[in-house]
This record gives sequence, C-alpha cells and structure tokens, in this order.
Amino acid sequence: MRKHIPSFSWLVLLFVPAAVLVAQTDHTNAFTGTWKLNVAKSKFSPGPGPQSATVTIASDGTFTLEGVSPQGKPMKWSHPWSVDKEVPVDGIENGTIISKLQGRMADDTMKIGGKTVQTVHAVVSPDEKIITATINATDQQGRRVHSVEVYEKQ
Repeated sequence: MRKHIPSFSWLVLLFVPAAVLVAQTDHTNAFTGTWKLNVAKSKFSPGPGPQSATVTIASDGTFTLEGVSPQGKPMKWSHPWSVDKEVPVDGIENGTIISKLQGRMADDTMKIGGKTVQTVHAVVSPDEKIITATINATDQQGRRVHSVEVYEKQ
C-alpha cells in the first residue's frame, strides 16, 4: 500500500526547512523566530490550504507548527534539528525529514514509511521578514500537490 502525507499535513511540513536552518546548536539565523502563514498571499493547488498555521523555530533548532487544517482540525507537528541527517517528525506516524541548508535557503525531503512524499524549497527574504516555501507533494488520494506558501515574521 502506498503511503501519502495526510492532505492537511503537506501544507504544514512546508515550513520544516526553516527549522533546519536555525538549529545550528545554540546559533540563531534568519529562520529563527515565530512565523505566521499568510493564507491570502499563498497559493494552493489543489486547494484549499490550511485555515491557519504558526511556525516557531527555536534557537536550539526545534521546529514546531500549530494550526488548523482545511477541514477545521487542529494540526501540530515538531521535529529536532535535521540538517544532513534524517530525523523523526513527531505528529506524523512513520514520518522523517532530512534537510539541506545553504545560506538563506533550505531544501527538505519528507518521507513516510521510507517513501518520499514531499519536497520543500524555502527561502528567507533579504530583510528577514518573509519566508516563501515551494512545496511539491502527493496527497492521500495520490494527487500531485503544489503550493507556494508565504510566512510572515511575528
């Protein structure tokens, strides 16, 4: 049986790249902080996107996302530092993530049960106020999902 990322979680996991960027052992960078999804400026295909999402990236690299799915259900995910090593994602059964970091850019690969279900490319703006994340995934129905999500620093 082919496993897919839950239809609401692909939106959430897009921000995982940012978590990867901050966790340079007690070092902070442009991704550190709290970020809120601007649903109006984001594009979801197919839609709809989540009703809300807030991502917190701590200076120790811990990534946490909380929000409300398109179906109105609470979402919560977290994971530790994952640059160049695969780590588990709490809140997604059999989910793991591995990230690559280069400057203000991060690339993530999300797997469920060892199978890639999502890739994310995230870029923090030069003024460090916006993160734009491009996500390509497969939903539970096997459909290709593409989104460009805009997060604003709080």
